Amino acid sequence: MTAKTGKYRFLETIAWRKVDSEAVILNLETSEYYSANDAGSRIWELLGDGAASRKIAHALSEEYGLPLEEAERDTEDFLAELLKLDLIRADA
Repeated sequence: MTAKTGKYRFLETIAWRKVDSEAVILNLETSEYYSANDAGSRIWELLGDGAASRKIAHALSEEYGLPLEEAERDTEDFLAELLKLDLIRADA
């Protein structure tokens, strides 16, 4: 499910830290942890700042020199994976 607003938020049971260029994400309920690479870490940071998916894609496009369509696709794929892993939820 994608957010109508394009905005997502971290679940309350999630803690994270940036280590070098990666985001290390911990689900406090399950004790499962995940690592996001450089681009995934940037998406995660922008989510934490309250950025909508479109704004995230534009930032990735500019920062990594990607065509906007590719950045949009990558952003949506990563957000879908985060939703599947129950790390974020879509805002209504």
